[in-house]
Amino acid sequence: MTERSDSLTRELQELRDKSPAEALRRVDELDETPNGRATAAIILIDCGDALGDLASVSRGVDILEALSAEIAFSPDIAYNLANGLQLRARHSVESEMSFRGQVADDRFRARVHFGAVMNDTSASLATQSRMLTNIGILFLETHRWVEALDCFQHAQRILPTNAVAAYQEMRRLMSLANLFFQKEETYRSYCHVDALCQRVRYLASVISKNYDVFEQFAGASALPEVQKAVEQALTFDEVPAKPVDIPYFSFVRRNNIALSLHCSTEEFSSGRFDLLTIPHVHTSLLDESGVPEIFAMMNVMKADFAFARQVFFEVREDDAGTPYFETTSHADTLDYAVYGVRYSALTTAQRIAFDILDKISVAIACYLKLPQAQKTSFINIWGKQEKGKGFLLSGPVEAELIGGNQPLIALFNIFQDVSRHENLGDGFMGAQKQFRNSSTHRFTVLHDMGRDHSSKLSAIDHNNLEQFEQLTLASLRLARAALFYFVDFIIFSERHKDNAQGALVLSSEVPDHDYIRGRKE
Repeated sequence: MTERSDSLTRELQELRDKSPAEALRRVDELDETPNGRATAAIILIDCGDALGDLASVSRGVDILEALSAEIAFSPDIAYNLANGLQLRARHSVESEMSFRGQVADDRFRARVHFGAVMNDTSASLATQSRMLTNIGILFLETHRWVEALDCFQHAQRILPTNAVAAYQEMRRLMSLANLFFQKEETYRSYCHVDALCQRVRYLASVISKNYDVFEQFAGASALPEVQKAVEQALTFDEVPAKPVDIPYFSFVRRNNIALSLHCSTEEFSSGRFDLLTIPHVHTSLLDESGVPEIFAMMNVMKADFAFARQVFFEVREDDAGTPYFETTSHADTLDYAVYGVRYSALTTAQRIAFDILDKISVAIACYLKLPQAQKTSFINIWGKQEKGKGFLLSGPVEAELIGGNQPLIALFNIFQDVSRHENLGDGFMGAQKQFRNSSTHRFTVLHDMGRDHSSKLSAIDHNNLEQFEQLTLASLRLARAALFYFVDFIIFSERHKDNAQGALVLSSEVPDHDYIRGRKE
């Protein structure tokens, strides 16, 4: 880069914050080198966003797409392209439905590029943390709020000073706290509200110490609003967190993978913290007697999740004791592969977690009274791919999506991210389905040393042990989020049902299973 172009770049970057319209007017002064084009694209996207100028955002996206096709993979280019696609979708959303069309395609491709940055070890911690913050915001825009909270927390683990991620999480938790207080009977199984408020208080303290980072990442214009929210959150009483003595419970708390958004110390002490449940459903006098079977389905899915999570905990460390006996001998394949019950348990945990998505689809099909509900899967419930026509949604599902069923839109987006699409390629979560299928129908072989293990046989999928452990944790997080969306789906649908004459409401206060079985008073 020449001294003149370097000076122009700095000048335009300053204008980007102070006078976005002037920066856009002068952007064509940049040269046509890759660096010049990338800088121009970023200015077009950021300033176009600030001014609500969709054409400038689209032009920036086009430049980055061309660059991405010309040069080797760059995490910075991928990150900025994902950011541009996300913003283009945001500025276009009023003219299109969020689950199909160009808006949905842009969001899908943004998630793919964000996912590529997530998996690239050369990306800096700051880039990874900002990427997780942005994909969290993108998840919120498609009603995937549980995954968004996970992303904001992960962004802070990578970069503890990331005040933007802390603010995004805090703002969402504050809105959830208001909802839970207003509709306590409906949402009381979602979390312990006091524990949630303590998390809000902690996040406010993080933000207050890192306003400079917030300004660096998001600009100064948003600071007054942020400071006002932080001041409100800091009025919450600060209660020191008590330690959780049982290692497994401590693991659940540390990774925030309970079927509850935030749990109290008392819930961990009691050993009952997976409290998410369906609050109630409406039934008519024409329905079969007894508790609706959707409650039994939810019970099974919760138990499957808790079992997969506990298996993962028991086998994730090679030198830790497990309840499993290693009784088999194995031939060494001389490629650093690891064999035994421990690793079969690990692949089983991933498979059980991912299979919860199939159970959710069957439960939804039963609830909507779809034909052949028992044969439904998470792949076929949505519709089918037809050559030359693209993906065609099934009628009942499309009607629900058009009707604004936000939890179903969230689950449909997950389907897109674990699938391959005719025109757009693989979703960024496709590895989860790939390894679930491999361990179910073929062979998954894990390696604790070496890299780039492959096979000429399509019957075997190889993966690094540490990477597979992270994949399993990701599958657990995905299953957890999907279960929240499923309960959201039931709540949404029940709210919009006609209250027919003679309807009876069955609530989650049907007898507690442990009480009926005599396991608690």
